Amino acid sequence: MSTTARSTRELLGGLVRYGLVGLANAATYYGTYLLAHPRAGYLVAHTVGLGTAMVVSFFLNCRFTFRVRPTWTRFLLYPASQVVNILATTVGVVGLVHLGVDERLAPLAAAALALPVSFLAARFVITKAVLEPRPFAAAPAVPPRSAPSVGEAVTRPIPLVDRR
Repeated sequence: MSTTARSTRELLGGLVRYGLVGLANAATYYGTYLLAHPRAGYLVAHTVGLGTAMVVSFFLNCRFTFRVRPTWTRFLLYPASQVVNILATTVGVVGLVHLGVDERLAPLAAAALALPVSFLAARFVITKAVLEPRPFAAAPAVPPRSAPSVGEAVTRPIPLVDRR
């Protein structure tokens, strides 16, 4: 298999996995919303649902979609990819409704149309836009420090299991 074909296949596989994570994300949001709604009202339930779904989505996308280790930098940058998704779906809904698509179907179509754009944004944030410390070629030897620098701390993996 050629490198281009393999690259295209990996990209399409990632897009399919991203869509599956999106389904899990929707279920997480809705389940959290339904659990929180009776106790907190719709707006708080919506906010808690979105927050929970975004955290779950981040970890699933790191591990399942893009197969990278979650780091604090990736976690902190991840909401930026969600802003792209929100903008793309909003523009899509407005555009589709103006084209005559039923207002009840427009959000579903807009979500489907925004999928590639939001996938590429998430892919960039999770796999490309990671600030990793790079050593300088002529840097003088520095004795090790006991505490990591801020740059080192945010690029470390997020501890998912206590390894003591």
